[in-house]
Amino acid sequence: MSQGSAGPGRTGPASGSRPPPTATAVAALVASLLVLASALTVFLLRDDLLNRRVVGTASAAAATVGGPGTGVGAGTTTPPGSLSAGDPSAALQQQVGNDRSRAEGLVGRWVPQIGSKAPGLVVNGRTFDESSILADFTVSRSRFPQALLVRSDDFTSFRRGGFWVTLVAQPFATAQDANAWCDQQGLLRDDCFAKRLSHTEGPEGNSLAR
Repeated sequence: MSQGSAGPGRTGPASGSRPPPTATAVAALVASLLVLASALTVFLLRDDLLNRRVVGTASAAAATVGGPGTGVGAGTTTPPGSLSAGDPSAALQQQVGNDRSRAEGLVGRWVPQIGSKAPGLVVNGRTFDESSILADFTVSRSRFPQALLVRSDDFTSFRRGGFWVTLVAQPFATAQDANAWCDQQGLLRDDCFAKRLSHTEGPEGNSLAR
């Protein structure tokens, strides 16, 4: 008797509470549409944020090249009259042209070399291009007004071509004197060393590390 009465008691309420198949399908469709709309909204917001982040980075880079400078490593540039950021490659070439006569006057003399960069060069995880090379030079010149820019291709005393090289136009009789100047400025060993420009001699004997 207990088994006979238990059977109808289980099936009766279950069949009465189950929603019609059509209502279940509609509810599932509505839920799917809500999930899709939510995902689309998140994607659009993410895309907008990414675009704004890229624009902000580009603006910061432009400010770094064109704004007033406060010194080496400050992430800013030189005061009015500095190189234009409109075309970094052309600005670098123009600077080399402006400094050519001074550089030629240093041939055969020892001078401090305080920078050497080429597009694609990676230093401490930072990849240099013409814009960052231009910024690097202008920052160096803000600290050392006698700084000038040369191309390694224009002299035989450099090991590799394609580099923009920053020198300080303060000649010394010996390489040791040039390196002593680097010490006095508190520059790191790899950031400053004695260099001698030449149009006829090779790299050997024309550089002295500290």
